[in-house]
Formats: sequence, C-alpha cells, structure tokens
Amino acid sequence: SPALKYGIEMPHAMTMPTQIDRFGSTNISFIGDPKKPKVQLLGVRGIPGNTINHPTSYWVPAHSARVFVEKVDCVSGVGYDRAAAAGPTATRYHHVHHVVSNKGVFDFETPDHAMRVRSLHPGVTVEEVQELTGFPLVVPDDVPTSRLPTDEELRLIREVLDPKGARSAE
Repeated sequence: SPALKYGIEMPHAMTMPTQIDRFGSTNISFIGDPKKPKVQLLGVRGIPGNTINHPTSYWVPAHSARVFVEKVDCVSGVGYDRAAAAGPTATRYHHVHHVVSNKGVFDFETPDHAMRVRSLHPGVTVEEVQELTGFPLVVPDDVPTSRLPTDEELRLIREVLDPKGARSAE
C-alpha cells in the first residue's frame, strides 16, 4: 500500500460499486444521463475521499458487463487514471487493491493500472469473464485458479464471522 511507504497504517475501505471501469473508477450515484438518470442510487457519499486516502477494494456479487463498464456514468470512486490526472495530492495514498467478483479476483498491477485478472474461481474461464466485462481485461499468460477455502476457514466464516447467514442475502 502506498500509505505504508510513509509509515502510516491506513484503514482499508471495502465497498460494492454499481459500476466499475478498467482503471478502478466506480459509480454508486446514478445510471444514465445526469440530467435525467434512469436510476438514482445512493449518491457519492464518502467514496471519493476513501479512494484517495485509503487502500480500497471492491466486491461485485454478480459479474456482468452492466457493472464492469468502459466508462462509469458518474465518478463516485476515483480510479488510477483520474487520480493521476488530479496530481500528487490524489495519488499520494491512492491504492485500489482488489476487485472480487463471483467470477474471480482482479487487481491493477499493470504499467498503466488497467484491470488485470489475478485469479479465477474454480470452473470459470478467461473467455467467460471477458464476455461478462465491458472492456478488455489484462490477462497474464498463466491465470491461476483461486484456492477453495479450507474446512476450518468455512467454519470460521459460517460460525464466527457470519453466524446468522447474512452472506446468503446477496
């Protein structure tokens, strides 16, 4: 994390965007024309500040080209391209860590900070994920498969972290 190079421990923000683009900009505000949106969402909230001041990751429960878009309709979360355009104040602590979807794990560890396939969940193919993504993904030559959780990890998730089964509401 960029903050660690300054010896600062920063909270890690985790949000669920409605849209995300290839450089990590996200939208939780509205869909469509800003003058007459098709859908009004939560609004920008504190996401812009979180994305330039804290490491940030995203959870997308249903990977689709409606979520993974070429250009977000409204910038709620700042991606790498927009942070770079804003200058050193915006890039000092900016770090989009991971995007986790129901298809795989993605990062931005490429020279231009474009979204890269880090790993795919068991049974998911690169072709399937690319078809469900509205922009070209960076795909390494050897894409690993995410490991399945151990029995002990599943027990901790089910009994300690989420004993009421809230995760099933997604």
